[in-house]
Amino acid sequence: MQVGELVWVRNGPATPTWGIVVNQLTVYLTDNSVMVTYEVLVDSVVWQVDSGDVLRFYYYNNHLNKNEFDLEGGRSNLGAS
Repeated sequence: MQVGELVWVRNGPATPTWGIVVNQLTVYLTDNSVMVTYEVLVDSVVWQVDSGDVLRFYYYNNHLNKNEFDLEGGRSNLGAS
């Protein structure tokens, strides 16, 4: 997930709802593994959640993409190269 991404938050708030990822926290553990948690803004409150607590939607705004933006890569086909 990326900061600024719209996600469906299943665990954290009292009821499942939409939220925006505002921060990614990464902890490197001693056994060469990584633990990643996210801070998600929901109804003016920041919740700390794991990746299993949220759902990503890869296609939620593709129908609005009239200017050929690469929504996954964050690039645009507009302007000079």
